[in-house]
Amino acid sequence: MISFVCFSLSSLLVVECVFGANNWAGTGATFENERLVIRHITGDIPSEKFEKLVSKVDLTLTKILRFWSNEPRIRQFGKIVVEFDSSDSKSNYSFFFFRRENGQRVRVVRVSGGDEHPHHLAHKLTSAVFPNPDKLIRNMMGEASEIRFGNPLSFPMCGFDNDCWVIALSQAGFYTPLAKIGPDHSDWGMEIQNNVVPKVKDRARQHACYAEAGSFGEFLITTYGIEKMKRFNLQSINKPRPWKDVFGIDLEQLEANWLEAVRLKSREKEQKISILVKLLKDNPSTACFSAQELIKEK
Repeated sequence: MISFVCFSLSSLLVVECVFGANNWAGTGATFENERLVIRHITGDIPSEKFEKLVSKVDLTLTKILRFWSNEPRIRQFGKIVVEFDSSDSKSNYSFFFFRRENGQRVRVVRVSGGDEHPHHLAHKLTSAVFPNPDKLIRNMMGEASEIRFGNPLSFPMCGFDNDCWVIALSQAGFYTPLAKIGPDHSDWGMEIQNNVVPKVKDRARQHACYAEAGSFGEFLITTYGIEKMKRFNLQSINKPRPWKDVFGIDLEQLEANWLEAVRLKSREKEQKISILVKLLKDNPSTACFSAQELIKEK
């Protein structure tokens, strides 16, 4: 039996082959080192292209571990499995979930689209290093990595920055107070279907929650430091969101300080913010996609 956080997986036909000093196998190819298992699971892939994907994943994980001053936690969770799925050329996403594999519970990051620059790869690799049942905490930490080492077109930045989105959300009337963003998918405009698959039910709320989480997480890291953010993540496993225990003040004051800092930082970004306000007012459900298109046209 297979247990998932995100979605079910099809079985794979494994064909072993050798490439250089590493083992490559699978419907497409597989690479394995001391901390990663990277697979292309749909169709054949040229070895040169797969090598570039492998290098991208390995380098991104290296940067994440260096930034967070953390180990990949192989003894605790085993190697991180990264699976590339090219069955839908229009999809650009990464998911993190746990799966039973060879009798063990392993961390899996499933990637679709993005070519050599996958969306949310840095975010979800960070979730694999710091798995947490609270979606807000996962996304605060994940976005900190995505901002630095990921694709700037990734949701929820969509080519802009999370701070601009927060101000625009406030001005357009779509801001969600942090206390109302819970730990589960349902609080993020999403729902679980068939007991497995998270689907977007309210894309406007989903975008608002993700952008706010990214901006707020960045504020906590720059204000209090990485070690406190890691401590907050660790303590939250046993005590839900111990804001005051770690940061010394409650969420209400933290939120007020964050929003004031964002306003001060965004004073020279009025043009960008006005663009995002218009996109949100036109259609909050498609504002991210519209923002991405604006960036691509430049």
